[in-house]
Amino acid sequence: MEHLMTEESPSQATVQVQLEPDESAFVEPQISNGIYASAEDMLRAGLRLLAQNERLERVKELRTMIDDADRSVDAGDFREFSKPGDLTAFIVAEAKARR
Repeated sequence: MEHLMTEESPSQATVQVQLEPDESAFVEPQISNGIYASAEDMLRAGLRLLAQNERLERVKELRTMIDDADRSVDAGDFREFSKPGDLTAFIVAEAKARR
């Protein structure tokens, strides 16, 4: 099955998708049973899920980084900077040392 997705709006792309037989076998009943109005609607739903999954993965990564930072602080592995510019100087020195 081949679906040609076209939209009237110039801000939306026209995409042609060639589905494998097993993909068509999944798509067709979704449309015929009224779960989705069209293949385009299914594609949009799938893209929304992919975007949501990427956001959730990023949140998971950030939580891991926060947990790592919390453990470092609990272990006393941190630096304190009391004067303006000390942090900037430290970051610059670290960057130069890594080159």
